[in-house]
Amino acid sequence: MSNPIVSQILRSVIGSAMQRRGGGLGGSRGMGGLGGSTGGGLGGAAVGSVLAGMAGRRLGGRGTIVAMLLPFAMQWVQRNGGLGAVLQRVKDKGMTRQAQSWVSTGENESLDPQAVDDVVGREELSRLSQQLGVPQEDVRAGFAEILPEMVDQLTPDGELKPEADDVLKDSIPLVEQELDQARR
Repeated sequence: MSNPIVSQILRSVIGSAMQRRGGGLGGSRGMGGLGGSTGGGLGGAAVGSVLAGMAGRRLGGRGTIVAMLLPFAMQWVQRNGGLGAVLQRVKDKGMTRQAQSWVSTGENESLDPQAVDDVVGREELSRLSQQLGVPQEDVRAGFAEILPEMVDQLTPDGELKPEADDVLKDSIPLVEQELDQARR
């Protein structure tokens, strides 16, 4: 089951990144597929209002933590070889079915928060927990929500395309910018 807030934020920033790149990953899955014009994506203003709502505690602490973790999770994917390498890591840890569901056009299978220890690593989770000032369990649960949705948004046609990592890279500063604006 996907987190609608994570889905909304990722759809918007990835759509904005694609629009800036002038291309698309294809697809029309869900609201606002990632075609060349972002086909109805939410845009930066909507992301800002979602994040501002989180910062204003309208969505509660959990949503705020997931939003804060989002750029770190995106950076983690980049540091660990990109989307394909992370998907392979998930498969190598015995979660092939879950990884395939995130790429496919159907429903995403959830990632058990405890499995995040195997995929991300306890040391990395501990480091992020300290950096963000939140319990490690929250970081683990956040990654469990973010990873499936991130893969889903970057594979709208059910396949991993080479430009997905470039789109992810371009999306990171957009998320960071929106988080900075929401904190003000």
